Amino acid sequence: MSVMRDTIKTFHPAYFAMVMATGIISIASNLLGFTVIAIGLFYLNIFTYAIILTLQVTRLCMYWDLLLNDISNSKMSLVFFTTVASTNVLGAQFISIANCPKIAMGLWFFGIFLWTIVSLSTFSILFIRCEEKLETAIHGGWLIATVGTQSVAVLGAMLAPKFVGYSSIVMFSSLAWWMIGSFLYIILITILFHRLVFFKMPPDALVPPYWINMGALAITTMAGTLLCINFPQLGGAFLDLLTFTKGFTLFFWSFGTWWLPLLIILAIWKYGFHKVRFEYCPLYWSMVFPLGMYTACTIKLSQAFHVRFLINISKCFIYIAFATWSFIFVSMIISIIKSITKNRVASVKRNILHEKLLVRGIQ
Repeated sequence: MSVMRDTIKTFHPAYFAMVMATGIISIASNLLGFTVIAIGLFYLNIFTYAIILTLQVTRLCMYWDLLLNDISNSKMSLVFFTTVASTNVLGAQFISIANCPKIAMGLWFFGIFLWTIVSLSTFSILFIRCEEKLETAIHGGWLIATVGTQSVAVLGAMLAPKFVGYSSIVMFSSLAWWMIGSFLYIILITILFHRLVFFKMPPDALVPPYWINMGALAITTMAGTLLCINFPQLGGAFLDLLTFTKGFTLFFWSFGTWWLPLLIILAIWKYGFHKVRFEYCPLYWSMVFPLGMYTACTIKLSQAFHVRFLINISKCFIYIAFATWSFIFVSMIISIIKSITKNRVASVKRNILHEKLLVRGIQ
């Protein structure tokens, strides 16, 4: 019982990134014809989302003060956008793999509710209470705010044709969320560049959170391509925005592609040059999500721009995504087993000590 209580008490919202990573790799697998893998990851994601959401809600009820501290913590607060992104990614699975638009709609509305709560609370607290210096507060994980916002745009664009009579409203709303997410990325990446260039970065701080630099661009590209694909069907004023949307979508995809080799260099610098030992933590799922999202968005980009050779990138990239997801998943299972074993050993030692004290008391 104490183990479960400790798990709930220390539960990290970054675990929602596992749902994000698993979901987008499932979607990318489905787009490339890996149907069995896509369906298997889909059912795994339903189970994972249910467990993680239950733990988060339980923590909200049992340890409201700790949750409030996390939201007030500038290093931690924007990570809560993973709850938004995971909800919408799961919704995207329901529509693309299971063809259940009604469930996807429910998740989209829930995602909008979460986005509203998280965005207004976290940014309000940052604007009012944050007193930390830039170099100690900001990190790559802040770009989860872009990911969460763009996830609403992605699922909305996917669902727009299903809202009979309201397609234009849903598409316009998705366009607005795409604009908000793009604005957040441009602002945050500018500050992040300043932090990376002008302040020394310890090796331990690098890699996992900074892969979101690429992931945020990939999901922005995904949202943009879906808008481009749907605009001609709606006609009217949407056609006037098609050229603009295509240009910005290609801009974000190109920037995301540029980030990839830089992130690999940083990983080599951390694990190869500085010999930092790999230890699993939930933040490592933020490395898997960009790989899956880049694979999926490149497929959609090739469709939106009618440039077929781009799909060859995705056909190669999907295997990197599979390998990375498998490695992090196995690392997570091993970490959980070690944690359970460690807790059991500690519990046995406490019981033995308690028995010895009782014996001494009787004597």
